[in-house]
Amino acid sequence: MTEAAGIRLYIVTDYPERAALAVVACFLTEVPDFIRIVTDATEIRAIPDGARCIGQWFEWRDQRPSEAQLAWQELRALRADKVEGVSKAFFERIDEWNSKRRAAERERLAAIVAEMGGSLSFHSPGKTLQRLF
Repeated sequence: MTEAAGIRLYIVTDYPERAALAVVACFLTEVPDFIRIVTDATEIRAIPDGARCIGQWFEWRDQRPSEAQLAWQELRALRADKVEGVSKAFFERIDEWNSKRRAAERERLAAIVAEMGGSLSFHSPGKTLQRLF
């Protein structure tokens, strides 16, 4: 399997950190391996035929578009029949993935708290706050 074959979604954007939060509801460092965020014109033009992709732009420039914007417009105009959009069902699968990820994080946090005797202390200058879980 090629690297591109494992990619289920390409997010084309000018701001990867914001796009990760907007589309996948997670931080850029938490984006799963099956999602590729691309920002560069060369990467956009390399999106393979048949790929699922979505554009998430935050500073679209009508005058003097960036090279990445031009590549995205080319992709949509010249290869629109060769790339796939994102459906409601696909977003539901992303929501399901996020739900499972958050459940696993809660379980891990609960295990850590239990190992610590059921409480976590937070220290700030001059005082200590204690929360019981």
